[in-house]
Amino acid sequence: MLLAFTLGMKAQSDHVTRETRVFSIIGKDTLKVDAYINQQAEVKTEGRPVIMYIHGGGFTVGSRVNAAQEVYMRYMAERGWLAVSVDYRLAGVSSSPDGIVQKIVDLSGSYMNAVKVACSDVVDATNFVLEQKDWKADPNKFCLSGGSAGAMATLQLIYDACNDEEYTQRLPKGFSYAGGISQSGCIAIEAGRQSLTWKKKPCPIMFFHGTRDNAVPLGVLDIECRLIGTLPIAEQLDEMGVPYWKCIIKGADHVIAMQTLTSYLEEQYRFLHDFVENGLQSSVNTEIKDKVPPHMSSVEAMIQYVPLYILGYGQYLDQLDWNNLPKPDSIVY
Repeated sequence: MLLAFTLGMKAQSDHVTRETRVFSIIGKDTLKVDAYINQQAEVKTEGRPVIMYIHGGGFTVGSRVNAAQEVYMRYMAERGWLAVSVDYRLAGVSSSPDGIVQKIVDLSGSYMNAVKVACSDVVDATNFVLEQKDWKADPNKFCLSGGSAGAMATLQLIYDACNDEEYTQRLPKGFSYAGGISQSGCIAIEAGRQSLTWKKKPCPIMFFHGTRDNAVPLGVLDIECRLIGTLPIAEQLDEMGVPYWKCIIKGADHVIAMQTLTSYLEEQYRFLHDFVENGLQSSVNTEIKDKVPPHMSSVEAMIQYVPLYILGYGQYLDQLDWNNLPKPDSIVY
């Protein structure tokens, strides 16, 4: 079934090409983007709308390359979007005492800095994509999407850009992100602060989050900083009159961050089409309840719910040996 699904996706997107380019070299890190472009789609005068995907991995592992991420990219490219998967610099990691979240340790020992480093790299990637004239990116329809750490970077960058954080000043003058899709994300603020403050209203945002996510809070969590999750963010968007679509998956854990790469694709495209391209001014709240909620309690569970993500970790679709897909020794996310 997995093979049939993937072959079907590839057959539908044979006219979608992938091109890899280096966008930044910082120290020992060579950062790249993969651009997926539908060569047969009509390109509007203003250019192609853009969706940039930021991978997960706790800011310590992962890359732009993953079979499930490629399915997501090809799905969006098939529908005329310039779909870009991006690298960013990774940090080291140590476990927090409670085991609920990982404490990120970069060179300066700060979780916040690890998040900001990733966001800063995404700013550079954004500028790079806009500069590639042959990709024909529409600067007014440039969206971010990400899962887990990538969802955190998506929300953090949107938040910081609204508040004119210094690193976001490298974005083109007058530029603002047009939409965001958060697959199990949150926003980090300094310890001692109670809530988010927005200098400018953000773009429309789509949220996915499981009610039993023990990696990224649905509400609020205090570690060395304060993490503000989907529910309080959406509540603030409501108060500001900012359009959003919130999808809460009852009983699901952090596996939603990966499952949304190959599931709920139609809903995500509808968000991009309706909210971003056509300016829908609505707030949508969706609750999803499966008979058995998806979970990632074991390698076997991940193979059941997110097979392409875990079996295709670090690989493109055309690199997979379907007759010999090795089973991982541990959970990877």
